[in-house]
Amino acid sequence: MTLLELANALDVAPRQIRFLIAEGILPAARKTGRSADAYGDDHLRRTQRYLALHRMGMKPASIKVLMAFDDAVPILQEQGVELRVGPGADPATLDLEVLVQKITEALRLYVGKE
Repeated sequence: MTLLELANALDVAPRQIRFLIAEGILPAARKTGRSADAYGDDHLRRTQRYLALHRMGMKPASIKVLMAFDDAVPILQEQGVELRVGPGADPATLDLEVLVQKITEALRLYVGKE
């Protein structure tokens, strides 16, 4: 996809994508011709992840470090328990009620084993 198509898919300005590339958060696009660039699914996923972390209040420099080491997004750390979201998870399609139920069941099972 082109820069404009990627930006439209993410509902961001093309300059936001260029910023992420300049900062080393996203890889450069593949060159497909004289002036044509190609952005792929990796660009889409990584930008979605960046935007999710940014919405959580993280600064771009912190996001860059985090994204360099791990693909999962830590969204909660409490009492030694960490909740992480994999890079392929689409926030728009997460069923929060089911997730909360499953997390609760898993933690109760864990606590019951001690």
